[in-house]
Amino acid sequence: MYSYEIQQARRDDLVREAAAWRLARDARAARTAERRAHRTEARTASRTSARTDAEGAASPSAPAPAPRPLGRVNRAPHPHRAA
Repeated sequence: MYSYEIQQARRDDLVREAAAWRLARDARAARTAERRAHRTEARTASRTSARTDAEGAASPSAPAPAPRPLGRVNRAPHPHRAA
């Protein structure tokens, strides 16, 4: 009977730890989403202000934004050589 009680206590600890990890993961995901939304708003506002002049009309001299790659750009590593 004693080993069963130890097993149940261990299982309860694991369930509690898993719940804590899930809460931490969800909180981290929410903070990341907030930061992304804030950055997106800032980028959109700066792009809009760069493309319009003082009256709010599109400025003909403003360059069109360059297309951005999706995600990270993986570049070829440069080997460190002595020569």
